[in-house]
Amino acid sequence: MSMITVFLIVLVAVFATLAYFTEPSEADKKIQQRLGGLDRHHLTGEDDQGEIVRQQVTFSRIAWFDQFLRGTKAALQLQLLLEQAKLSWTVGRFFFYSACMMLVGAVVGHWWIPAGFAGWFPGLALGVAPLAWALYRRSVRFRRFNMLLPDAVDLIARSLRAGQSLPMALVTVADEIADPLGPEFRRSADEMNFGLPFREAMQNIFRRFPLQDLQFLISAILLQRETGGNLAELLDKTAALLRSRIHLQQKVKVYTAQGRMTGAVLIALPFIAFVLLNLVRPGYTAPLFESDTGLKMVYGTLVSMALGAFFIRRIIRIKY
Repeated sequence: MSMITVFLIVLVAVFATLAYFTEPSEADKKIQQRLGGLDRHHLTGEDDQGEIVRQQVTFSRIAWFDQFLRGTKAALQLQLLLEQAKLSWTVGRFFFYSACMMLVGAVVGHWWIPAGFAGWFPGLALGVAPLAWALYRRSVRFRRFNMLLPDAVDLIARSLRAGQSLPMALVTVADEIADPLGPEFRRSADEMNFGLPFREAMQNIFRRFPLQDLQFLISAILLQRETGGNLAELLDKTAALLRSRIHLQQKVKVYTAQGRMTGAVLIALPFIAFVLLNLVRPGYTAPLFESDTGLKMVYGTLVSMALGAFFIRRIIRIKY
């Protein structure tokens, strides 16, 4: 194991340890939360009268790290991802988990693959595990949101026929529809109660759930508010369209299931075999990484697998 590798592993370990032990106590967290509105960055939205709807966002419980993340565009995008996945992690906690996983993977990798940079491959793979988990959670919530959307549209249409206003219909959806759609409409209704215009409240929902089906609904509602017409009838037609799209999407998933399973098995099999071989006999694959020819074969294989995964995904991906 080279000195650079040892230095990087120790650096990651020290950073993870400091991040863990310098986290404030529960009392300090409560104090910071109450004082945060005085000097912290807020996500803001303004209505026509200039009133501001504020939502406090904490990027890290460590003050200096929180200030650093606030000036980083990637941290803002990551915060939105965690919000979409409904994970209670802060951005700082996300980086802490990634650093710990990368450290574990690097130690194991340099035990199995004593070949400099190649030994960091397991660390890099485990380092992106929190990101993969967040993306998976987000995709599950997006699918669930899409499945519940036609029922929500029907409920809005029935509420309008019963004489309720559109904001009150959104409150009814928030009370009757399950997570994740219900809480999102509740949040939108609360934003309008605090003075945010209807258009911006709807756009905030789309920012948190950038789904094409939701865009159809929002566009239909906003267009009707500008041009007039029977909104309940328009929503009935929109709900029928959304159900047709969901039905088509499910048929596409059935037809492409074999291709997706084949791609997953072909990509995962070499890595599973590599891990099992090294568990049975640690260092068994080390000669592959100790020669230039072996390293070229490894890099060529990784590139070929990446290209294969890309083309398989393009083949089974159907736009509708």
